[in-house]
Amino acid sequence: MYVIISSVPLSHLIYICRDPRIFVSAVIAQLMCFPLGRGLAAILPARRFNTLGYIWSLNPGPFSIKEHVCVTIMVISSAPGTYSNYVVLTQRVFYGQTIPITFQILLAIGCQCIGFCFAGILRQFVVWPSNMIWPGALSSCAFFNMLHKNYRNSNQGYMTHEHFFWIATAGTFIWYWLPGYLFTGLSMFNWVCWIAPKNIVINTLFGTRTGLGMSILTFDWAIISFLGSPLITPVCCMSFICLAHYSHQLILSGGTK
Repeated sequence: MYVIISSVPLSHLIYICRDPRIFVSAVIAQLMCFPLGRGLAAILPARRFNTLGYIWSLNPGPFSIKEHVCVTIMVISSAPGTYSNYVVLTQRVFYGQTIPITFQILLAIGCQCIGFCFAGILRQFVVWPSNMIWPGALSSCAFFNMLHKNYRNSNQGYMTHEHFFWIATAGTFIWYWLPGYLFTGLSMFNWVCWIAPKNIVINTLFGTRTGLGMSILTFDWAIISFLGSPLITPVCCMSFICLAHYSHQLILSGGTK
C-alpha cells in the first residue's frame, strides 16, 4: 500500500516533462489496492497484540470499503504534487538557473499553505453545503460499490459492471498504441499544416507547436483529458475552463507583441 501511495506522485512528477503529458490518476491506485488488500487480508496473521492496554492486530478483518477509501484519499491528496515543481523545472531547463534546495522546500511549503488557506476560506461555499458535490466523486463511489458490493454478482442477464470495466480497459490499452506509438500524428492531427508545411502564415495560425493551434484535432485521450475528463466534468465547467485558458493565452500573446 505504501509503495502505491508513494509511486503515484513520483510517476506524475516524471510524466509532467513528457509531451503530451500523462497524468496517473487515483483510479490506478484505486484499482491496484483492491487485489493487494484482499491478498493481505488472506495472508497476514489474525493474532492480536496488547500494547499498553491497546489491543491491535495486523489483520483485523476483511479488506473493507472504508480502508479502500482511506488509501484512495491519501493517493488523491498527494498525486498532483506541488505547483512549485513547474517553477523549479522552468528555471532550470529554460533559464539555466540552479536553485538552492532550501528555496525549493520553502517554495513548496508556501504553495501548499496558500492552497489550504483558500480551502479554509471557501469551505462554507464549496465544502459544507451538501449539494456541492464534484462529479468526479460520483464515479469514484460507483467504482467502490462495483468492487466491494457488486463484485461477481449477477445482473439479471445484463452485462455486469466489472465485465464492462475490463472490456473498456482492454479497448483503451489497444487504442493507445495507435496515437502513442504507431501513428503519433493522431495525437495532434494538424491537417492544415500538412497541406502547406512551409507556409509561415498557416503555421502561425494553425500550428500546434509553432502557432495558435486553431485547427487542432486529436485522437489521443491524454490530450483530450488534459483539462479534465469530459466523461466526468460537466460541460459548463469545461466551457469555463477553456474560456479562461484561451483568454489567458490571448492576453499573453497581446502583451508580448
